[in-house]
Amino acid sequence: MKQVILAGLCLAIGACSTAHGIRGADGESLVMVECGAATSFSVCYDRAAKECPKGYRTVAEESGINRKTLKVECKQ
Repeated sequence: MKQVILAGLCLAIGACSTAHGIRGADGESLVMVECGAATSFSVCYDRAAKECPKGYRTVAEESGINRKTLKVECKQ
């Protein structure tokens, strides 16, 4: 129950972000960062920088009603 409340609060504040690995259309390894809709993309970019310490290439940016999504490819 605490996790549900924390997740709801996190989304309401909008400064939270999550990241997880995905496969792109060509099979490349990407990181998808999701941020609250009320935040700027800078929150997503900050999270991408944490996930990709050697840098990254932005593959896609999407902005929806509930969240913003940033897909990046980490540099090796």
